[in-house]
Amino acid sequence: MGHASPEPGTWRAPESRGAFGGFIGARNLVDLVRNSAPWLFDGSHRDAANVPESGPGRLCELAAHPLGWWRVLLAADRLESSEHPTPAQRTDYFALCLAAHFGSVATYVPTDVDAKIRHALWIDQTDRDELERMRDLALSIGSWDVSGVSRRIVTIEGFGPVSGHDGERLSVLCGGLIGMRHAGDEVGAARFEAAIDDELAREARAFDAMVRERGREATVIALAAILTHNAGDVVQSLASKSGRAHADLARVKYGDLARERFERYGGAYGRAAAVYRELCAAEGHRNYPLREVKLLRTHEDLLLPIPPFLDEWGETLARWPRWNTNERATVIAGVIDGCRRVSGQQAYYRALAGFDRAFPGGLWSRELDSSWTSSVRRELKDAELRRLVAVKRESFESSYKKRARQILSS
Repeated sequence: MGHASPEPGTWRAPESRGAFGGFIGARNLVDLVRNSAPWLFDGSHRDAANVPESGPGRLCELAAHPLGWWRVLLAADRLESSEHPTPAQRTDYFALCLAAHFGSVATYVPTDVDAKIRHALWIDQTDRDELERMRDLALSIGSWDVSGVSRRIVTIEGFGPVSGHDGERLSVLCGGLIGMRHAGDEVGAARFEAAIDDELAREARAFDAMVRERGREATVIALAAILTHNAGDVVQSLASKSGRAHADLARVKYGDLARERFERYGGAYGRAAAVYRELCAAEGHRNYPLREVKLLRTHEDLLLPIPPFLDEWGETLARWPRWNTNERATVIAGVIDGCRRVSGQQAYYRALAGFDRAFPGGLWSRELDSSWTSSVRRELKDAELRRLVAVKRESFESSYKKRARQILSS
């Protein structure tokens, strides 16, 4: 696995705020990804050997591979930040922002480049040839393999993987649609519109297929969360000032899928939203409390699955071989803090239940007790926490599946 790096001993000045034409500098952006997913850079990820050699070429050219996003991240040093970037540099920066976002969005601390890949970089591009390179790149990222950086992917036979990454891709496609219309390229805009429609239809068909299949209620609940969030990504992308100026028809066709006019895509997004609102909306999908628990960032197997069914993840925390008692207690204290901070959620309690079953002596073991802070001890005495942790996994999941079926039958 090769990538461009500065010559040994070469000193490079720190990047200032807004180093790349007013946006975050390239090196600083990659450092944010490294902070959240260090295993993408140190060779420890199980798929690291599958990343192809970077070789010569621009960043936008390196993206053409299932792991192209990873290859771009590793070669990011070849893009120098500039106060006044050229059109070509803007295209390569676009490629880097895509790579950083797709590599980190399912980690605990995603990069904050949404607005850049959805709006700003499309509108700022002044060169037609470079805009076409951005177009081709955006239309190709559906082939990226992000299974190594997410545990929130549901693979459906006949439909492929469905995940929140698809929502991120939809938002990029919406940005491309706006960018093409802004540039007066109706042919390019039509290609983006077709890609948006194809993806929304694919997700709707996958959801409806699982609804029809008995015994797949847990999958339906996961897909309900994914589809509702992805529909929200489309809304956010088309609601920008540029979207209002150039994508009125698209907002009519694709906006508010989860909230109104459910005749679109056979009503799948409305049905998904009904399940999501009842069963998943309180879960706090951004998981802010866990962002502070740095030990969770040390391995890809510790990434968070789709809530609320986190029993198995809790068992992983109980058995993780690389932590000592104090480190394990630190992680679980973060989960307990999440129970307190995210009102109405159930997922963190399920993680605690899984941990309690898998760890010798459970949450209230003598081994852990010496590592708890006084505040954690108080939380562990809470009657409601004890009640929720005591609910058996089978009972919890059975109740959710039953409720999902009732919602879909009403």
